[in-house]
Amino acid sequence: MQTTNKTKLIAIYFPQFHDIPENDKWWGRGFTDWQLVKEAKPLYKDHHQPRVPIDDDYYNPCNVATLAKQIEMAKAYGIAGFMFYHYWFDGKLILQKPLEQFLANPQLDMPFCLSWANPSWTRQWKGNNEILQKQQHLPDKALWRQHFDYLLPFFKDSRALKMDGKPMFVIYVPEIVNQAGEMFACWNQWAKENGLPGIYFVATKGYDFANPSFLESYQAMLKFQPREANTSAKNSTKSGVYKWASLFRKLPQSWQTKLVEWRIKFKGVTFHSTPNVWQIILQHAYQNDYPQYPLQIFESAFFEWDNTARYGKRANIFTETTADQKRAFFEALYQKSVASNAPYLFFNAWNEWSESAYLEPDKKNGFTHLEIIKNTVQ
Repeated sequence: MQTTNKTKLIAIYFPQFHDIPENDKWWGRGFTDWQLVKEAKPLYKDHHQPRVPIDDDYYNPCNVATLAKQIEMAKAYGIAGFMFYHYWFDGKLILQKPLEQFLANPQLDMPFCLSWANPSWTRQWKGNNEILQKQQHLPDKALWRQHFDYLLPFFKDSRALKMDGKPMFVIYVPEIVNQAGEMFACWNQWAKENGLPGIYFVATKGYDFANPSFLESYQAMLKFQPREANTSAKNSTKSGVYKWASLFRKLPQSWQTKLVEWRIKFKGVTFHSTPNVWQIILQHAYQNDYPQYPLQIFESAFFEWDNTARYGKRANIFTETTADQKRAFFEALYQKSVASNAPYLFFNAWNEWSESAYLEPDKKNGFTHLEIIKNTVQ
């Protein structure tokens, strides 16, 4: 399908494919997500596990040549930018090397924005909720300034994606940020003092919000798929699950932690209908679920999701679909993006291999997913 639409496709970029001291301590020396990907076991006949990159390319994203190769491939198939995950824990940076390499090498010509992956890190993969790296979101102006100063070179970079002239900053779990309005006001002031018109704050919606009042501090909302549609009250096939989930998110955090630990210890494989989720995405595309807040809505797409590599027999698996189904789903959403004059459409993901959410070529599908993208957006 050919189109002159200006909607740009932005793919999520996951950096945990290089070793860091923290993972050495928590999971064993030299651990990266590639270890999980390689060790994944099929759970049933014809289950596509493990996922194997084409040419067995278990790359290190700290390598500038690797970043250059990824950018060249992505742009050739119609990807207009990356959204890099950014990890900041009350003054502590983790997994920052690929992003810093990208910033230091302006010849890596790829528009980008950052998504602050802001929850605490736990041992959830292993069936318990032990906290490894705690995220407190301390309401400390000095820490806010430290975080802003670290991000300022990214915000001022000529490759930064912008809305209303402001660099975009996405927050993965926005409802847990303490005093977000006050923090954002400080960041906007400091941005203006550094020659920027401000920061464009985007709240990620992965679930229905129990109390959406924090959205008054944001300019936009990004629906994170497939989770948003699958867990939403709009999913009539899971109305009972939704009611329990809604009540769960109103409980004290300590209770939530205990219940999550119990659930992940005893649950088995859970299957979800990909066609059903796509139907929900398309039916409600570009609708603001919280109209009391005048938000720009960003949609996202996905082809596959299967976190067997992380959770084993406790995995969540979205049912496989054919290439033709994927093409039809994606084309329909892209056409809605065109009709809505959406500046950006996001894709989950470029390289989230341990959740089988990737566009990079593998040994089974080859370049099929990238070809679907190219034939739709170019």
